[in-house]
Amino acid sequence: MDDFIHRVLDLPWAFISDQSSLWDFHADGNNDVLIAKIRDIYDVDVSDIETGNIAEILERISMERTL
Repeated sequence: MDDFIHRVLDLPWAFISDQSSLWDFHADGNNDVLIAKIRDIYDVDVSDIETGNIAEILERISMERTL
């Protein structure tokens, strides 16, 4: 999670709960920029997670990295 906060959200720290969403960390009209960063950094596509739920995204990243 710390790596995600630093590299994707571009923050020194953040409180992430199971309800946290990408939407909580920007004011854009969509999550496209952060989804592209996730794809570039972790080589994982999370564009189908429409809620932007970070717990789901981190789970997907974890699952893809263990395959």
